Amino acid sequence: MTEALTPPAAGSPLALLFDIAATAHLAPRFVQDEERELAETAAADHIYTAYPETLGQAVDQDVWTGFPAVRHSNIQPGAVAHLDGGLWLHHTITANADYRDALTLLAPCICGHGYVSALLEDENDLLELLNELRVTGGRAVHSDDIGGPYCDSIPAT
Repeated sequence: MTEALTPPAAGSPLALLFDIAATAHLAPRFVQDEERELAETAAADHIYTAYPETLGQAVDQDVWTGFPAVRHSNIQPGAVAHLDGGLWLHHTITANADYRDALTLLAPCICGHGYVSALLEDENDLLELLNELRVTGGRAVHSDDIGGPYCDSIPAT
């Protein structure tokens, strides 16, 4: 047989916590704001530590825009930074067992219909990609097609 819980005394810490929990509609907003801020901080920290000679010098901490997790799609909080010329950086922490930083460079494709993403592993990876993009003015060349209506890039929306 289970015993009925005696309600907490008015003004007690438990009573206050129960009142806070009853206003749960405020909690998701607070969590989202905190996730945005943490995503921005994690992105800035990652580029300053893993890319000190490149992105750490070129991308200021305040250019990152954080986004909260999308729980029903299992998407972790992330942050983006616009570089210029249509190029973007996207940072997130992977949700799989390793919980590591994942930095992706998004470049507009040469046909102008979408973006091509490249996961960056380190500064050498970034430098190689930047040298390829420099030739095309920051546009990514398709790897499997010639562009046009069969562009295999991520559609621009």
